[in-house]
Amino acid sequence: TSTRDIDKFRMEKTWEVSETQVKDFLDEAIQLVSECGEIIADAMNKQKNVEIHQKDAVASEGHGSAVLTETDMKVEQHFIKGMKEKFSDHEFIGEESVSNDGLIKDFTNAPTWIIDPIDGTMNFIHSNPLVCTSVGLTINKKLVAGVVNCPMVGLMYTAIKGKGAWVNGKKLKTSGVNDISKAMMIMELPVGANLEKKKTALANLTEMLDKAHAVRAPGPAALDISWVGAGAADCFFHFGIHCWDMAAGALIVSEAGGVVLDPSGGEFDLMSRDILVCSSRQLADQVLGFLRSYKTDRDLKEKYIYL
Repeated sequence: TSTRDIDKFRMEKTWEVSETQVKDFLDEAIQLVSECGEIIADAMNKQKNVEIHQKDAVASEGHGSAVLTETDMKVEQHFIKGMKEKFSDHEFIGEESVSNDGLIKDFTNAPTWIIDPIDGTMNFIHSNPLVCTSVGLTINKKLVAGVVNCPMVGLMYTAIKGKGAWVNGKKLKTSGVNDISKAMMIMELPVGANLEKKKTALANLTEMLDKAHAVRAPGPAALDISWVGAGAADCFFHFGIHCWDMAAGALIVSEAGGVVLDPSGGEFDLMSRDILVCSSRQLADQVLGFLRSYKTDRDLKEKYIYL
């Protein structure tokens, strides 16, 4: 890190933002994300959900990580344009724009929207309705608000730090399940990934096939995480995920009374590219007892405490 970079971090101002302002920010985001949902639904109904680009930088992570569609870009641009018109000093980290080479160039204390325009792109390409848009808001590098909208099935999950989490306006609470034998576990199957990542996934799946009540792999990580917050599943873990997949969901689970960790058992790190969320601490401890990790490069070198 250069001296100039160190000086920049030292000199960076702390943003003073009221609870009312955070709610205003989220309300605007909800409106725009709803509009994004209409764009997604229209594309799916017209079968305009074709793959147009292969993201070579992440090809070894699996097919699902490497696809991009025209609608991904349209949705992200719609959200960013709308927020900039209302809040010109806000910043954005988007899967399809800011991070074209897989690297985050800048992350400041300013209100920053971390966006996944279509989470579940592979589902989208195959006309599967489990697709969502995820946007999380950080201020002073702390998660303060988030929304995950699944337009084809009519579910919108939201959260505000310290205020709770909701789905379609109904307050969320995790299931509280504390034993893996009663737990529905969610994971991702890394189709097309490198051998090491596939072996890791199979080892973890084998453990759960013996221990869990059920195992599912629906696809969109932001929705998978939100389901744990909603009590519709009990545990989700992922290695090789990105900050835009986790930002909103991590806050939703935390605000719903769930446990959000790094899969090593340490503190959750939004930029570490992995996550473990559980309905209870007891269940998390059981999962940590067998979970095998797959390490990837970070989204951002610097570490902060995000929740």
